Amino acid sequence: MPWCGDALERIPLLKRVRQSASTVWAISSLFLFIDTFIYSLTVANLPDILQSQMHVSQSSNGVITTMFGIGGVIGALASGMPSDRFGFRWPFQLMAAILYVVAGIVFYFSKHYYQLLLFRLINGIASGIACTILYTTVGDVYPADLLGFKVAIVLFSNNIAYTIGPVCGQRLFDQYGVRGTASIVIAFGVVEAVLLLTVGEESLAIRRALNASKTPAEFLEQKSSTATAASLSLQSCSADSIRHKGTRTPDRATEAFVQRCPSISSGDEGNAVRMPVWKLLTQLPVLVSTLSIFVATCIQCTLEGLVPLHMIDHFNRSDSTGVTFVIFGLALTIFVPLVGKANDRLIERFGDHVRYHVMLFGSLATIAAILIMALANSYALMMTGYVVLALTNLCMYVPAQSAYGELINCTETNAM
Repeated sequence: MPWCGDALERIPLLKRVRQSASTVWAISSLFLFIDTFIYSLTVANLPDILQSQMHVSQSSNGVITTMFGIGGVIGALASGMPSDRFGFRWPFQLMAAILYVVAGIVFYFSKHYYQLLLFRLINGIASGIACTILYTTVGDVYPADLLGFKVAIVLFSNNIAYTIGPVCGQRLFDQYGVRGTASIVIAFGVVEAVLLLTVGEESLAIRRALNASKTPAEFLEQKSSTATAASLSLQSCSADSIRHKGTRTPDRATEAFVQRCPSISSGDEGNAVRMPVWKLLTQLPVLVSTLSIFVATCIQCTLEGLVPLHMIDHFNRSDSTGVTFVIFGLALTIFVPLVGKANDRLIERFGDHVRYHVMLFGSLATIAAILIMALANSYALMMTGYVVLALTNLCMYVPAQSAYGELINCTETNAM
């Protein structure tokens, strides 16, 4: 349980809020908004700071971008597996909030290039922790047939921040300089810490409470079963889904994976033999979802750097106001709840295996969208391809996130 939780739970209303799955969902959505807003707020200012104020070469911009990526890898590795092994998520969320404050302070006093590198590294570590843990907490407390929409709303918050961040960052920088932007970063870190200390709860504790609230009939059915621990976990997963939607069962790939790996699915986590990471990554539900997210993220990040250069070379058009990314962000914002809801409906009607078909469709459609952008002879046509890319990217991303949640719910372990 988070620190100071005992004192706060003496307030009945606050106790109900802290122990609600909806609170976990809301906090994850808000914090991912903050994470993306901080990223897009500051990244909009970096070219002006580097070239206009520090007078460094344009090649230095790439190093700045790389530092954020390195930090993200460090943050993800330092939070994902330890949170599974030790069975808690909340402390890592608080760690990310503190790192935002530290990054903001470094940014506030930045006068040299190495200080910006340090800022981006710390910001990347905080972002790596946030992106790893926030999606995980939602998967902890919701069944798979609700995860599509829930993850979509989390992504919705992310995309709103991606849309407004560059514009707000440029305005802040023009009026107040680096210190104005850095102050916002510090303030957001403080807000996160306060919310975690007051209404934040350990998502795994909430999941255990939800699992303990099964009906007597479900409990007796499970008690009388002679199945293995893996089968019990699958029955539990199915029962949770039946209470929500009716008749859904785990997809064959997930079921086969759980049956092959009873050590992962065992409810007695203390006695479980942990599967090596390399072996976990070779399992179909994990492998396909990981590849889908990796490809979708790489394409989006690559185009963030190429699209402005393509506009200058082919259309003699600069994007100093950030309108291109605002349009792309708006497209993501509009499409993400639609894709999430459609994902849930398709799973409900055809079964969980359909999510892999959606990922395949997203991959093929992404190729078509990139070709439209590359061959476009006008800015309007290029932006049409970019908007289509937003939709196809989500078709790869949303089903993959819900597939992770399906795996975790069926194994009843902290393997997110």
